[in-house]
Amino acid sequence: MGKYCVNCGKELHTGTRFCAKCGAAVLDAPANPAPAAQPKPVPPPQLKTETQAQSNVSPVAAPKRKSSEPAKSNSGRNTLCIVLSVLLVVQMAAVVLYGWPGWAVGGKEGGPAKVKSLAVLESESFTLQEGQTSIKTDSGMTVDFGCWLTGGEEVTIEKVKPSSFDSDVEIYAYNVELSSGQPGGVIELTISYDDSGLSAEDERLAVCGKHLNEQSKQWEDVLYTVDTQTNTVHIFTDHLSTFSAFKVVNPAKRNAYISDINVYAAYMSLEQADALLKIYAAQGPSWQENVVSSYLGATGSLEYFAESNMHTLLSLGGAYDDLVSTSFQKSMTGLGISTACAQFAYDAYTNGLTSKQTAVSAMKATLNSAINFATPSIQLAYLGVGVIEIALTDVSTFAMQTRYESTKNMYDAYYQRGTVSRTSQDWLKIFKKIYKENQSNPQKALELMNAEIDRYVQEYWEVAGTVDDTWNETEGKNAKMAKAPWPNSSDRANISNLHKEALYDYLQVVFKTISRDIYFDGLSQREKELKDLARLLNTPYALIISEETEDGDKPQWAGCYGRLAPLAAGADEKAWTGKLDDKGGGTIKFTLLAHSKAGFPMDLELYKTLDDVEKGRVAMTVSIEPFMGTQQTIVLGQAGLSLDEIVGNYEVTISFGGDKQKNSVVFSKNGSNLMSADERGETIEMSYDPATGTAYNVRGDDHITVETTFVFRRENDSIKMSGEAVAMDYDRGLAQSADYEAYKTN
Repeated sequence: MGKYCVNCGKELHTGTRFCAKCGAAVLDAPANPAPAAQPKPVPPPQLKTETQAQSNVSPVAAPKRKSSEPAKSNSGRNTLCIVLSVLLVVQMAAVVLYGWPGWAVGGKEGGPAKVKSLAVLESESFTLQEGQTSIKTDSGMTVDFGCWLTGGEEVTIEKVKPSSFDSDVEIYAYNVELSSGQPGGVIELTISYDDSGLSAEDERLAVCGKHLNEQSKQWEDVLYTVDTQTNTVHIFTDHLSTFSAFKVVNPAKRNAYISDINVYAAYMSLEQADALLKIYAAQGPSWQENVVSSYLGATGSLEYFAESNMHTLLSLGGAYDDLVSTSFQKSMTGLGISTACAQFAYDAYTNGLTSKQTAVSAMKATLNSAINFATPSIQLAYLGVGVIEIALTDVSTFAMQTRYESTKNMYDAYYQRGTVSRTSQDWLKIFKKIYKENQSNPQKALELMNAEIDRYVQEYWEVAGTVDDTWNETEGKNAKMAKAPWPNSSDRANISNLHKEALYDYLQVVFKTISRDIYFDGLSQREKELKDLARLLNTPYALIISEETEDGDKPQWAGCYGRLAPLAAGADEKAWTGKLDDKGGGTIKFTLLAHSKAGFPMDLELYKTLDDVEKGRVAMTVSIEPFMGTQQTIVLGQAGLSLDEIVGNYEVTISFGGDKQKNSVVFSKNGSNLMSADERGETIEMSYDPATGTAYNVRGDDHITVETTFVFRRENDSIKMSGEAVAMDYDRGLAQSADYEAYKTN
């Protein structure tokens, strides 16, 4: 006997890491556990009809998903988990769409609980000394400012206890305040947590970082890493407020607080990141498939997206037009590349200054091969690795002749002058300005940083070589600098290099600080890529089924059953099967991700009875055309109407948010397209498919789009129209819709 899923009881295939039915990770459990009790079979749901209010249907709970995690090792590598507020749909429901932005997923209905109060348990204040870069409290909380702060700054850290809102969540929270307000760049916060009660497999799934929104009083997601070796959460932020480590003890509640790990686990080894970027740089045959496969394989997410092969996944099974599939391919490859680049930047930041030059050079060589493609994530990684490479620069020096000691003293005295000497913050501002102004040209940015260091250590010779009597008098005790022996070019370079060697040591904290800022920007770029992918995968699609009959005839398919097919092995057949209404119509709604998980079924199978469904007796199969928009109509029985039959005046009832309003609309022809004009003179030009009687239009931009679909039909010697307009606000992750019912008046 084989293994069974501990979550749903389905028998598992040998060697699989995820359950094909519910998606749960396969853990090392006994080989033959008793399968969980299965629910009793229930009839397929009634397909949602065009007039049925979607809000009257209860959403189906999304199954929890976990990634397969290795046991603790001594490697000490962190797992990077970029947690976003955007959640992805994990399967399709035939009667209702759930999980896309604006709907409840995994217990998040109504939003996270508000924090009513914060009780201060401990409070510690620190006065930073000049050159101090970090502080640590007695309770173990560390704040690493790098060199963003100066001596004399006051830092207050309070260990706080938020008001309890869930007994299954342990919160380790701290409030951090700075006397000057906010830091000028990215800082790193380290918060310890207690891992008792967590297995090694669960720990990275159960712990995350959060910050408290001061206005909403709700915990929100941050960019963080979990180090299971030291039991610490590392949070990267450019602002100060109240931060915490969440430990979600109850596995059933984890995705209510931590976004789906399978999708958001960003960790990949440096070797995996290197291999992925080399595939991208080579641009060989099937490079997109190989990049995406490498990314999903490294993050353990392949099973999450599809049970089909990589080509089918990236082409979306031919189920969507080129515009959708091309956007999906671009988004998936972009996410893989940005994840690999973030890993490069992370390794440079955390290990670069303590690693060998050869390791940094190897990363730089890989990025060099890909830099010509000029993606923002590659540019950021190139900069992040490049600044560490500068920090590791070897400076060649030799023993200075005794006769030039006085010259060297003059040289050193010059750089101690208030108008010449630079603090670490001075250097940081210079490098940050160069970085920000040349972010899209990282080679130039690094050249300018190197050039500024070289110019600075050579400045003395330029000044001393042009000194005059007036300059001597104004400089007081250093006026004799020009009277020291003047070295030859080789000895001048050596004196400058001696200073440069010491300067590089002094600038180590500057390079690490700027590297952290670049790494943070890389994470932000990856967050953008992930949101773009989430938007595509969360896009709702609808297949509208209707039947045309002659006057007085009973619909042939009334009360029958429909199913999309063929379904992938792990797809839930009941979820894709539903009962048609008494007019032979209904609507199946799903998201792009749900369609992918089901194997992109593009046939509508019709069954006369439920017994036929269970025994696989198909009465008729209708092929579905690739989706040109987010809706498609299949008309059973008769062909659609021609444009000449449609044009005319219509009375329209618009339903929106429980309210209804009436309007008059005139439809006219414009070539093969249909034009609509309402009472206010607003016009929409729509494509028209006479085979299905469907008119379609999409308009908007990258922030907001509105898709409108009208379906025309003949009914009782009159022409009627029904339709829907869906507005998507991608910035806020919200959707709103309006329903249309109309009849022709002339």
